[in-house]
Amino acid sequence: MKRIMIALMLTFSLCLSGLSHQQVEDQVMYLNFDKISIWGHVYDEGEQPLAGIKVEIRLAYDSQRKQPEIMGASDIQSHVWDFLVKTLGSNVFGWAESDEEGLYRINGIPRPGAYFLLVRHAEDHLQTKVPVIIHKTGTKEFEADIILRARKSAAPLLSKKALKEIAQAKEANAKRDFDKAIKHLKKAIEIEPEFAETYYNLGIILRQRREIDDAVEQFAKAIECKENYGLALFALGETLHAQKKYSQSNPHLLKYLEVTGEEEIDTVAQAHYLTGTNYLNLKKAKRAIIHLSKAIELKPGIHPNAYIFLANSYVIARDGENAIKNYKKFMELYPDAPNIEKIKAILEKLESMYPEKKN
Repeated sequence: MKRIMIALMLTFSLCLSGLSHQQVEDQVMYLNFDKISIWGHVYDEGEQPLAGIKVEIRLAYDSQRKQPEIMGASDIQSHVWDFLVKTLGSNVFGWAESDEEGLYRINGIPRPGAYFLLVRHAEDHLQTKVPVIIHKTGTKEFEADIILRARKSAAPLLSKKALKEIAQAKEANAKRDFDKAIKHLKKAIEIEPEFAETYYNLGIILRQRREIDDAVEQFAKAIECKENYGLALFALGETLHAQKKYSQSNPHLLKYLEVTGEEEIDTVAQAHYLTGTNYLNLKKAKRAIIHLSKAIELKPGIHPNAYIFLANSYVIARDGENAIKNYKKFMELYPDAPNIEKIKAILEKLESMYPEKKN
């Protein structure tokens, strides 16, 4: 046991190299997840317990602005949250499902800090976010009850005021008056904060204005409101890909492929192409081959780079035969491509390495 603990300490000392002594102490302290248990009950609007509701606990901390998302939780250093998110790979710390009495319990929450309790996967109830602020009090438990509002229908009915703002936003967007369109969409969100399509449309306009980070935020909010919202999943994955955030992009694209049928053939093919390209950049050639091959199968002319990226993936996977095949296919389809001479040189070298595959 002592050897294991020493090995863990050495591992963390490597991860934390370059930090101050105080930062190291802070971060190691917050790796102890035995501090607090968060529990409570999930009720409907009539105060009846709800069973089978998934409750998540996540950080309410904006890592870009280096500050909590809610007031009253400024007693934690930003480097601690950054470290926790990087170490755990997520800002979601845990989850629990309510029992027949509506009781849920999530163990192992670090302290202090700002959190949100999230319910976002309930089929018959609206997404709910409850702020939780934990201070340095030494408490071992924190109680928080959650009240869920019922969904009125699969597609929420919007108020006349919200519909009017959305109509005015569409009119302004058609005239390319983006400032006015954004103003109306934000007003619609104030009136109807659970309508996913408004966030999505706002994200599209912000992306057109090259306000990329803000667009990403709106697409993410659309998905929070509507988990399997295909348009927002694709837009978020596509935008993160354009930012070269390949590992962040793929989960959204894969989710899009999971919830979308192949009747949307053009967008599905593009999603496979982007996913495969992401995997290639992440040095995961075998996965790249699967998605790039599917993209070409669905839409052979999807992009000239699809054949080059697929060939490159086969090279990394040490499959010379298929690499040669796809380089040749690129040359056949795009004989006037500006990089054709470079591809010829690569092919010539590859054929010299696999002479039996030349013909």
